[in-house]
Parts: sequence; structure tokens; C-alpha cells
Amino acid sequence: MRAVALLGPVAKEHHVRQFEAPGVNIFSGNELDPTDQPDAALIFGGDGTMHRHLGGLALKQIPTLIVPLGSANDFASSIGLTTVEKSLAAWRRFCSVGDNTRALDLGTIQPIGEASEALGDPPAWQGESLESLHFVPDGPRRDLPQMGGRIMQSQLRRAAEAERDLSRTIFFGCIAGTGLDAAINRLTLKQSRWLRAHGGYVIGLLQVLGGFRPPRITLEVEVDGRWQTRLDEPGFLVAAGNGPKYGHGMRLTHQARMDDGLLEVCFVRPLGKLRLLRLFRVVYRGGHIGMKEVEYFRATRLRIGTEPVTEIFADGEPICQTPVEIGVRHNALRVIATK
Repeated sequence: MRAVALLGPVAKEHHVRQFEAPGVNIFSGNELDPTDQPDAALIFGGDGTMHRHLGGLALKQIPTLIVPLGSANDFASSIGLTTVEKSLAAWRRFCSVGDNTRALDLGTIQPIGEASEALGDPPAWQGESLESLHFVPDGPRRDLPQMGGRIMQSQLRRAAEAERDLSRTIFFGCIAGTGLDAAINRLTLKQSRWLRAHGGYVIGLLQVLGGFRPPRITLEVEVDGRWQTRLDEPGFLVAAGNGPKYGHGMRLTHQARMDDGLLEVCFVRPLGKLRLLRLFRVVYRGGHIGMKEVEYFRATRLRIGTEPVTEIFADGEPICQTPVEIGVRHNALRVIATK
């Protein structure tokens, strides 16, 4: 078996050596080779490192193990991989038995308007599960009749088109959003890795809070194939969650599941500083759901516009500016998890 080890900023070779096993060839790098099809991928890092590789992993459907070495490891902990030791146990089971893979959803982001024109039109198979696309490579298929030259050319052309379409879609694993949260994330990017992992978000909140002015947020949701305005009012933040938490344990979309084909949407109306501090105190256990200033619902697709324009962050990483369309790709990522 061939496996690629994708290394985050703090990962070293001694981290990789722990995962060596008989009959397994692990080669290390910082990028996923677009021409290669390894049997598995190991990501040694946190949510940011995972985020950068999602497009290639989704296209190739490579079984992926997350080894939590980042300042925030919310994606890994959401699937039970809270420590390096648990990831190692999951890897050993995968190498010996191979029965501990899961198909998870990924959130998708596509800019709307001028930014989307540069990216091109969305793929025609936008809502389709990647597992149903026969041109996605999943290893040799000897049970099928040999294809003729013209058919092979057609399949290669479709595969190339799929890869281009996929490159125009931005994937995220945990939560995407804008507003106060994005402003805090922008500030924490300047912090040290140690500070980000030890209360940096709270420090950023206190720094941003005094000068923050909530934008007017227009939120549309798709209902029966039509877009309907759900909210159009000032808001402190809006977040769409594929997973329940981000930012080192904040359960902003507390009820989100990563395999149900749905997004959990959390909208927070303007509130006083004391109420806001209370919200951020209880968000680590999901206690903000039910507060009168919080609106919480499910959706398959939504569009977010703001006045003025604001940044969109996902998995703690800057993505683009509003307006955007956020969706979910069902069964987009194969992960190696605890059994």
C-alpha cells in the first residue's frame, strides 16, 4: 500500500515514522500530486492544513486520516480523533482490516457576481455525490469490458472537466461564516500558533468588540428549487456548519452532523456587550441555541450578502468576500476514523 503524508507547519518526520507499518510505503510532502492516486492520505496538522487539501482529496476519493497536530483540530475531534494516539490506532486498524472508513459531507463555497465570473459557471453535477461519478478514479476496474479509443478519450475529457469544475468550488470541513467572527479570525491570523491554541480567539474578541459595527445581512435559502429571503437585517454574524464546532472547540453549529447532507445555520442579531460575552461563554457547550438573539435552522443551500461587503472565513482560513453561495456536497470525503 502507498500512502502520502501531507505535513502541516509543525509536523516532522518523527511524527510520520510512528505510522510506518509492514507493507506500507509512506512518502511525505506538502502538496497532493494531482497526477498520483495513492491508496491513502495522512494529514499531519489541524483544520487549516486539512482545509487546503480538501479539493484534491474529494476529487480522488482517497481514504484520509487526520492526525491532530494543529492549533485547532475541530474536524478531527468531531470524528473521534482527539489525540495522535487515537489516529494511530485508527491507522493500524485500516492497515490490517480496512473496515473503518466513513463517507462525510463537505461544505462548498462559490462567490456570486463578479468573483464568480472569474471562476466560471458551477458544475452541472453540483448536487451529485462524487461516489456516483464513474469518471472519478477509484483504482483499477478489471470487471468492466475494455473501452474503445473514442470512449477512453471521452472519459478522459470528462475527468479533466470534472477536475476543472471541482477547482472552482471551495470546500470546507467545519464552519464557514462572516461578520464579527470573520473579523476576529482576521486578527488571530497575526497571533502566534501557541496563542491561537490557548485563548487567542477570546483575546481577539475583546480587541475587535469595541469598534465592530454589525453589517446588514441578507440571507436567502433554497426551498423547492427557488430562493427565498429568510433574513434581511443587521447581524453580528452568520455561520453555516457542516460540522458542529470550530475555533478550538466553539460549538457554534452545535447540532450539525457531517453525514446528513444538511447545513446548520446560526444567525446572531446585534446584542449588547454583556450579552455577547455571555454568548461566547456558553458557545463551547452549545448553550447559545435558544437565546432570543440567535436564530438557528437547517438548509441545503443558502446565499449570504452583506452591506458593506465582508470577508468569508471557513475552517479559520480567509476565503473570499460576500456575496457567496454556500452548499453541501454529500459523501464528498472518505475518512479513516475510529470504529
